[in-house]
Formats: sequence, structure tokens, C-alpha cells
Amino acid sequence: MPWIIGILLYKKQKELLRVVPFVWVISTLVCVWGNHYKFWIVKPERKSKQYLTTMPYNLGLYPILCMFMVYWIEKTKQGLPLVFLFSLFTTIAEYGLVLRKKVTYRNDWNSLKTFFSYVLPYYFVYRYYLWAHSLSKGEFKEV
Repeated sequence: MPWIIGILLYKKQKELLRVVPFVWVISTLVCVWGNHYKFWIVKPERKSKQYLTTMPYNLGLYPILCMFMVYWIEKTKQGLPLVFLFSLFTTIAEYGLVLRKKVTYRNDWNSLKTFFSYVLPYYFVYRYYLWAHSLSKGEFKEV
């Protein structure tokens, strides 16, 4: 489902696809880190290779959310407010999964920490997009 939205966004603005490999790396690193320290468990719980349960998010949902965020940043020119808004939205959506027992927090993890685990990667994606966009135009500007 997320990639249907991604295809529609790609048709509107092909440059958005540039963030996808960067998002895959960032989201995978964050999820592997969180799984390693057992901050969260995404159902189904596995005895080994728990990181596999987050792969649909890393390869599907997070790249599309980042494409959508960058798309709206380009349209509205409201970078940081939209980074904050997307972080808040994603945190609330994840909290819904916590309430439905699809995600369990452990080791003193909570929704506030979840918010920061989203705001930093979203911010890095936003800065990466600005940098990649300036390079594609033949400009180099400090981001």
C-alpha cells in the first residue's frame, strides 16, 4: 500500500526518489539499534533476527513517509515545522500500535524517546534532500 502512494508522488516529482536509499539506511540503522538494545519489540516476537519484523517499515512505510514529507516541504517551504509535524504524526501512529499490542516498549523506552527517534532521522532526511537537490542543480551550498 505505501508504495502506491510512492508511485503517485514519484510521478509528480521524480527527485523525491533520491531520498529512498538514504531513508533505507537510516531507518534500518535505527531499528537494528533499537532491536539490539531491546527498546521495542515489533510483533511477532522472534527468538532471533528480531530486526526482520521492522523490515516492512524500513523498506515501505518510512521511505514513503519521507518522500511525502519532502514533497510537502517543497510545496510549502516549511521545512522544520513539517519535520516536527511528521515526527509527531509518526509517533502518534506508533503509539496506536502500542495500544493495539503490535509494538511493546521495554528497557525504559517511551513515546517521548520514540518522538526523538523519528525527529532526528526526519531532520537528517530533510538536510540530505536539500544537499542532494542543490547538487543536482549544479549549485553547492552549505546545508
